[in-house]
Amino acid sequence: MKKIKKYTILAVDDAKDSLLLLEHDLLEAGYQVITCESGDEALSILQENHVSLVLLDLHMPGISGLVTLQAMKAQLDLARIPVIMLSASGDEEQIVASLEFGADDYVTKPYIPNVLLARIRNSLRLMEKTRQLESLALTDFLTKVNNRGSFQTLVKKVISQAKRDKYIVSIAMFDLDYFKQVNDNYGHEIGDKALISFAQILKDTFRDYDIIGRIGGEEFAVCLPNTHIEEVYNACERCRTSLEAHVLYFDYEGKKRELSLTVSVGVTSAEGHLIDFEELMRLADHGLYKAKKNGRNQTVIEGSFDMGETEFEVERQANQEMNNMDEKYAGINYQVGLNNVLGDEGLFEDILVMFYQDHGDDHTNIHQAIEQQDQRKLKHLVHTIKGVSCSIGAMNLYDMCKALDLAVNENKTEQYQTLFAPLKDELIKVTSGIKLHLSEKV
Repeated sequence: MKKIKKYTILAVDDAKDSLLLLEHDLLEAGYQVITCESGDEALSILQENHVSLVLLDLHMPGISGLVTLQAMKAQLDLARIPVIMLSASGDEEQIVASLEFGADDYVTKPYIPNVLLARIRNSLRLMEKTRQLESLALTDFLTKVNNRGSFQTLVKKVISQAKRDKYIVSIAMFDLDYFKQVNDNYGHEIGDKALISFAQILKDTFRDYDIIGRIGGEEFAVCLPNTHIEEVYNACERCRTSLEAHVLYFDYEGKKRELSLTVSVGVTSAEGHLIDFEELMRLADHGLYKAKKNGRNQTVIEGSFDMGETEFEVERQANQEMNNMDEKYAGINYQVGLNNVLGDEGLFEDILVMFYQDHGDDHTNIHQAIEQQDQRKLKHLVHTIKGVSCSIGAMNLYDMCKALDLAVNENKTEQYQTLFAPLKDELIKVTSGIKLHLSEKV
């Protein structure tokens, strides 16, 4: 049988015979399958695995299929997963209720395999098309970063959160130098390749949670939440020098050509009630103008909302003191982690304890996976820590895991030990800090 794109389907049914039959039919059709026998277990699995579609029995002991469906649709990260309800009952009210709560379809048992598989295919096709349309509406078609409208919407959400929690927001504006000459000399096709290359450099330079957007033409912007101006400047300089060293090779008029570009950058930041999207963009753009006026290929910091240097330095020192307070958990930005749980300190402490319990020995486990050349185990460990470290505000650990995760994806085994050494030290630092301050819980 011809293999289809690998989707993972979660089948939930308290009847073991029905579950075995579902698993057999789905595997035969080429799907990856996860099975469980209760709604509680299903919700747990959905939190830990990427699932493409759920087949959910309506009548189960414990929490019913309908309650499980409601719980899924109430969670932002689960709400968009297609759900097909299964039941031997023809209860019209239950069918209507499940559809109104967000189920995509309904199939009666005993099901006809070809009919069920056809409904699954339809739901998955609809999901893919919906995602494609959403992506087209939010993404720049050429560079695949956020378009101007999406960038503005996302940054305004960050600003709203920053005003509530009184943390800093920084903006960087980038404009490729003399880009018109590229289009004039080589045509828009080469210009487009240059834009795509620069967008990739931006993605490689900045963090996953920084917001990158194409503002128009050869102009891009990046929003860095909870990031001070010195850190922004350093990141922008890494980006600028990466582009400067990058060479684009292409054929033009039958000859091999090379193209190198530079970029001018303007950065600014603000905190608390001073943050305003339009004003941040204006100031960053003014810094960009200065960079171009002063000779291009440089990064210029523009003062935050007309604050003088002394006032800006006072604020910077105050923010540094706040960061020092955050360091009560070594390697963790307390404010970032706390923001991720909407300011619930008790919940955040519980999450830190869970992190310690789940990952306290993972430096040993990662070392063993590298020594044993167990790619699958290594990938799982590093990818898991990467995701959790971001949520608790362990940003240095996140960056180190990201680098090793990328090396694993690309099978660059010669880099494993080099990348693991600092990761090990940082992981021990984070877990030791948690144990020091939460010893009564761990």
